[in-house]
Amino acid sequence: MNQGICLLSVVPMRSMPDDKSEMISQLLFGDWVHILEKRDKWLFVQNHSDRYQGWVSSGQLSPLENETFNELQSQPQWVSNDLVQILENKTQKFSFIVTAGSSFYNCKDKEFELCGDTWHYHGEMIKTGEFDSSHIPDHALLFLHSPYLWGGKSALGMDCSGFTQLVYKMAGKSIHRDASQQASQGEMINLVHEALPGDLLFFDNEEGSITHVGIMIDEQHIIHAHQKVRIDKIDHHGIFNVDTRKYTHQLRLIKRHS
Repeated sequence: MNQGICLLSVVPMRSMPDDKSEMISQLLFGDWVHILEKRDKWLFVQNHSDRYQGWVSSGQLSPLENETFNELQSQPQWVSNDLVQILENKTQKFSFIVTAGSSFYNCKDKEFELCGDTWHYHGEMIKTGEFDSSHIPDHALLFLHSPYLWGGKSALGMDCSGFTQLVYKMAGKSIHRDASQQASQGEMINLVHEALPGDLLFFDNEEGSITHVGIMIDEQHIIHAHQKVRIDKIDHHGIFNVDTRKYTHQLRLIKRHS
């Protein structure tokens, strides 16, 4: 098995092959991976959609046969747009909840075939590649007050770049996983007053490294994951926390996707 696919709601990716090691990201339903190494019950994988690498428990991935793998690469992909919604396995007759950003393939009337089973999604979805930046602020606001979780990518917990990656995925656009990686993508916007809703704003630390990212939602406010997904004021200095009345993040650059 050189490829695998996540058929569970959310699966942790870890920095080391150990249940106690740091969670660095997550796989969502429908994410498929390249398997780079095997060690006992652990697989070192690369997520196909964003090239992110980490360790996953082998029991939390399903094998992908070469024929299925080749089909997935050519099939149109849809992404779930509901925070949580029911996914039904009609073949094995069970249902469970999946989160926003889950991936489905070659859908017809919200049904698709995957790994020998017929599935039916009970919510809203968007076709990948049909990117519309005007939807980004509304998607972002769905996650307001979701808790911060390092490595997280769902409404139950997310980090700053997991939040922005997920929101963009819901709008039909695939971007990199980490804030420093996301900063390398898109069109540079020079001044904060030129930023539009949906633009990504990046912030650096004292060493000049990009460590934080958020989404512009109007000319004076940003939504970002810091302790929780929250809305704060933004200007050319950076993020002004509306609770503490202090600047918390120094603005470094702004990027736009089209």
